[in-house]
Amino acid sequence: MERAESAIVWYGNGRFNAADMRRATGLSERSQRELLKLGILQAVPQSRTATRLFDSRMLKRAALIYPLHEHGGLNLQVSGKLVYANTLLESLLYDSIDPWHAHQRMVDKAPHGEREWNWFSTTEDPGKEPGDFYVSLINRYFIASGFAASQHVYGHLTDDGSDIIVFRDAVWDELIDRSGTVPDGAAGQFHPKSALAGKSRIFKSRTASELERDAIKRVVDSPTSIFSVNASLTLRVALRKLLRISGAS
Repeated sequence: MERAESAIVWYGNGRFNAADMRRATGLSERSQRELLKLGILQAVPQSRTATRLFDSRMLKRAALIYPLHEHGGLNLQVSGKLVYANTLLESLLYDSIDPWHAHQRMVDKAPHGEREWNWFSTTEDPGKEPGDFYVSLINRYFIASGFAASQHVYGHLTDDGSDIIVFRDAVWDELIDRSGTVPDGAAGQFHPKSALAGKSRIFKSRTASELERDAIKRVVDSPTSIFSVNASLTLRVALRKLLRISGAS
């Protein structure tokens, strides 16, 4: 417990180098650089001569990109954009699975605080839980996310599988809005400006018709193939590796 708490203090600084990223997520430094160029990862702003550092949000994003790329057969661009476009991952899951938040909730005796802190303090191997969140590729075409028994489609691959197209009303407007300005809230870690500005905007989008939505629902209910990543478990394991807690291999 004492070792875990000291690791939490280090984690709270929110500055992780390329080696930390690789230890936690599996992504090589070369892949990290490629994702930076694509605007999917963003380094902490600092002088050009300083060591490149990432914050916890970028580390979590990278942790989910790796299994989609390495085990799902998707290229880095598709894997990265699939994760980055997912509203629930970015706005909810990253905050709910976090050792610093878990420690504070445990100290404050908040509901479920002890259980959440146990994710990062126990030496037992982490396992899946009933409320885990998944990211999926259905029929090697549709991209979806949700609980194991309830997946919501938010886009699909292009015909050649080299990119993704997101559905409007299923992702943040600023990812697809082609206005000339970038919202103030996009200047930080949540939305890298390089992903949002002008011609470099990285997301293509379209609107799904009601007829198409009905067809998609039938596909989701009876898929011929599905590749899923347990995002919740992946984050728990990655953060334990980052903090060097045994049982995270």
